[in-house]
Amino acid sequence: MRHCPYCLVIVRETDERCPLCGKATVEGELQRTETQHLPGSTEYPSFRLGKEKRPVQVDEIEPKLNSIIAVELISVFLGIALIVTVLANLFAEHRLSWSLYAGVGILMLWLVICIPLILKKYPWIIFAVLGPSIPLLIFVLDVLDGHISWYLNYGLPITILVELCITLAALFIGISRRKGLNVFAILLLAVSLLCVGLEGIIDLNLYHRLSLDWSVIVSFVCIPMGGLLFYLHYRIMKKASLRKLFRL
Repeated sequence: MRHCPYCLVIVRETDERCPLCGKATVEGELQRTETQHLPGSTEYPSFRLGKEKRPVQVDEIEPKLNSIIAVELISVFLGIALIVTVLANLFAEHRLSWSLYAGVGILMLWLVICIPLILKKYPWIIFAVLGPSIPLLIFVLDVLDGHISWYLNYGLPITILVELCITLAALFIGISRRKGLNVFAILLLAVSLLCVGLEGIIDLNLYHRLSLDWSVIVSFVCIPMGGLLFYLHYRIMKKASLRKLFRL
């Protein structure tokens, strides 16, 4: 079967030229080059062996838009929770009392979840925002009680300890070139440090001396496990995968 390679008209077998455009016809598949098309003529999609070109798939939602939608949804849900809490408090006691604590907690939850989503490309700005804001909100919680003794003895030291452990873990995970089992090892060491520091703060306030007990047991579990994971990551996994090693 003969075709015109320019206007795609099917012609008779005896036609050497296209009766429409006057160009020579070809036999078999459509053969068409862009260098030979008529000026001003309409380009048609090329077909090879009956296969069409697949359209390029474009992501429906960009990552930035995903973050914006997530922040909006979280803000709406937490806002509804805050409004319901305040209305329930007003309905039950005709004044704001326990809802103030819940409101501060909801605000703290929003900061912890949404600030990393908003500033995920700027990790140090995230720490700069959350670092002072979380202790400040905990201070507000203690102020609502009419005194700040709990904040000075427990609230501030524990908050600083938690932020320090999170910062160190994020720092070491961030500078690791190859991430894998070493991430879990770093988290185990951070948990061990958190437990030791937490028990130390409690002991100093209750007994005015260090008397580490349960945190030592936690460290006896976390530190060897962390060391094993480091060994597997940097020694074994670098040479061969565990699936091949144990023939899984």
